[in-house]
Amino acid sequence: MKLTPLFVWLCLVSLPVFSQSAFHIDSLPADGVRLDKNWKWHLGDNQSWAKPDFDDSRWDTISPIKDINLLDQLPQQSIGWLRVHLSVSPALRGKMVSLDIQQVGASELFLNGKLIFRAGKISAEKRLEIGSVYPYNQPISLDTSAVQVIAVRYAFTREQLIKNRFPLSFFRLNLKTSAVAEALETKQNTFVVVEFILFGVFLALGLLQLLLYATSTEQRTALLLGLFLATQSIVHLLDGASSASDYLFKLFGINNFLLVFYFSYILFIIAIAVSSFFYLLGIYEYFGKSRNWFFGLTVTITFSSIPMGLLLGPLYGFLAQFIPAFIIPFSEILRVGLLAVKRKQPGAKLFTLVHSITLFVFIAWTVSVFLPFVSGFLAQNVTYLFSISFLGLSLAISLLLAQERAAINKTLRKQLLELDNLSKKTIAQEQEKQQLLATQNERLEQQVEARTAELKASQTQLIQKEKLASLGELTAGIAHEIQNPLNFVNNFSEVSTELVTELEEEQSKPERDTELEAELLTDLKQNLKKIMHHGGRASSIVKGMLEHSRTESGERRSTDLNALADEYLKIAYHGLKAKDKSFNCELVTDFDSTLKPMEVAPQEIGRVLLNLYNNAFYAVHERAHQRSDANYQPKVEVRTQRKESGVEIRVKDNGTGISESVKAKIFQPFFTTKPTGEGTGLGLSLSYDIITKGHGGTLTVESTGGSGTEFVIILPTT
Repeated sequence: MKLTPLFVWLCLVSLPVFSQSAFHIDSLPADGVRLDKNWKWHLGDNQSWAKPDFDDSRWDTISPIKDINLLDQLPQQSIGWLRVHLSVSPALRGKMVSLDIQQVGASELFLNGKLIFRAGKISAEKRLEIGSVYPYNQPISLDTSAVQVIAVRYAFTREQLIKNRFPLSFFRLNLKTSAVAEALETKQNTFVVVEFILFGVFLALGLLQLLLYATSTEQRTALLLGLFLATQSIVHLLDGASSASDYLFKLFGINNFLLVFYFSYILFIIAIAVSSFFYLLGIYEYFGKSRNWFFGLTVTITFSSIPMGLLLGPLYGFLAQFIPAFIIPFSEILRVGLLAVKRKQPGAKLFTLVHSITLFVFIAWTVSVFLPFVSGFLAQNVTYLFSISFLGLSLAISLLLAQERAAINKTLRKQLLELDNLSKKTIAQEQEKQQLLATQNERLEQQVEARTAELKASQTQLIQKEKLASLGELTAGIAHEIQNPLNFVNNFSEVSTELVTELEEEQSKPERDTELEAELLTDLKQNLKKIMHHGGRASSIVKGMLEHSRTESGERRSTDLNALADEYLKIAYHGLKAKDKSFNCELVTDFDSTLKPMEVAPQEIGRVLLNLYNNAFYAVHERAHQRSDANYQPKVEVRTQRKESGVEIRVKDNGTGISESVKAKIFQPFFTTKPTGEGTGLGLSLSYDIITKGHGGTLTVESTGGSGTEFVIILPTT
C-alpha cells in the first residue's frame, strides 16, 4: 500500500511523455540512424522550450528532412524551435554517440534541457549571424533515462541560388556511434588535406610552367599546360574548401553562407570545364595534332557541362560534372596520346599510361553511381585513387614539358655549336677583311687628308673672294659717293675758269666796267667756296674710310653705330647705282638719338651691315625686275634702338622674301639662292659668325615669301 502514492506520482509525471510520440532507437548500425519522424516545430524563441518537461503537443508536426523549398509555410528567414522525444534502448543509455547535421542556418542543440553544442551563430537580435551547412561529428553523451528530449533552437534561411542542384533538407540529424563517426571524420579530414596538397602541387607546377613560358614565349605548350595545372589547382582548392565549409564559414564569420556555398559550386564547375579545355588544347599542341571539327565538338560538349551542372537535378548534375567535363575531353586526350604512341613521339607512352589511369578512375567513379558493389569499394579508396592519379598526372605533364624543354635546349646547344664554328670562320674572314680595310683606310686617309687640304685651300680662297667681293662693292660705293662732290668741283672749276677769262677780257679794255668786274669777282669767290665745300666733303669720306682701314680687323673701339649704319647704307646704295644707274630705291632710316657709342670692331660690323644692305638691295631689285606689281616701289629701312638686351639694328626690305625651307639653311656656309657665279654663299655665314662669336650677339631673320625680309642684329652692351 505504501507504493501506491509513488506509483500515482510517476504516472502523473510520465503523462506528458506518453501523450507525445517518441522516436525509438534500439541500436546504431554502421550507417547510423536518421531522426526523420516525430519532430515538433514552432516559430518563435523561448529558452523554456528547451526543458524536457515542456508540453509541445500543440506544436506543428514537421518532417525536417524534407527539401526546404517544399516547406512553403516557412518564411524566408526566421527563428524557431525543433523538438523530438527519443526512446533509447538500455544498451545505448549513457553512451557516447556522434551527431551528423545538415542544416541551412545556425543551431543550438539541447539534450534534456542542457546545451551540448552550437553550429553557427545566432545574434542577440535572434537572427542568423554565422551560418553552417554540414557540422560533422558532434560528439554527445546520451542520458541514462529511457526517454530523452532533443530541442534545437534554429535560425534559418531559405535563400538559394540553385534549387534543383542542391535540394537541402530543412534540418537533418543522424546518430552514429563514436567509432564510425571518428572513422568518417578521419576520412573527411584526409580528403581535405589531400585536396589542399593537390592544390599546392598543381599551383606550384602551373606557376613554374607559366614563369618558364615568360622566359621563352615560343614554347606555347608550357603556357597551355601551365594554365591547365593552375586551373586544376583551383578545382582542388574549391573541392577541399567545400568539404571544410563549416570550419571556413565559422573562421571567416560568413552570414550569407548558402550564397557563398552556391557561388563556390558555380566556380567549381566552371573551373573543371576550363581546366579540361586547357588540358585538351595543351596536349593537341604538344603532340602537334591539328584542331578539326571533332576538337570543336569536344570543346563544345566540355563547356556544356556548366549549364547542365547548374540546371539538372542532383544525380544528373553530378553526372554532368564527370561525363561532359572530364570523361569526354579526357577520352579525346587519350585518343591523341595513342596516336602519338603509334607515331613513336617522345614521352607519349608514359603520358598515355598515366592519363589512362586517371580516366579509368573517373569512369569507375561515374559507374559507381549505378553499381553499388563498385560504389562500396570506391567509397573506401576514392581518396587514395584520386590523389594518386592526379598527382601522377601533374608529374607526367611536368615531365612532358621538361622533356620538351630539354629537346629545345639540345637543339639550341647544337645550333650554338654550329654558330660557334660559323663565328670562328666569320672571325677569320673578318680579320682578313680588317687587314684589307686597314690598308684601304690608310689609302683613304691619305686621300682624305689631301682632299681636306684642297678643301681648306678652296674654303680660304672662297672666304678671301667673299672679302674681296665685299671690298669691291665697298670700293665701288665709295668711288660713286666721292664722284658726286668731284663732279661739283669740276663743274665749279670750269665756271670759275670762264669767270677769270671774262674778267681778264674786261680788264684789258680801255674802258673798264668796275661794276661788272666786282660782280665777276663775287661769283668767282662763291664758286671757290663751293669748290672748297665739295672738296672737303670728298676729303671727309676718304678720311673716314682711312680711319676704318687703319684699325685691325678684330680691334674694338668706341663706335657710333648710327653713323656707321648710315655711312654703309649710302656706300651700298651708291655701289648698286654704279652698276645700274636706272635703279632707284627709297631709303628710310630711323636712328635712336639716345644711342651712345659702344665698343665694337667697326670693320667687322661694317662688313655685316654692307652684306645685309647688299642682300636687301638685291631682293628689291629682283622684285622690281619681275614687274608683277606696277605700283611697286623698292624700299629699304634701317632702324637702331636701345633695349634691355642690348642695341638692336634692324634691316628691312620689301623684296621677294624668303621661304621657310630657305630660311632654315640661310646661315649655313656655301648656301646661296643667287645664280651660279653671283654669290659664294659665305656672306651671311661670315656675318653670323662675326655677330655671334665675335661680339656675343644674335643675328636672326624674319621673312614671309613674297612680302619682304627683316634681319635683326642684337649687340650686347656688356
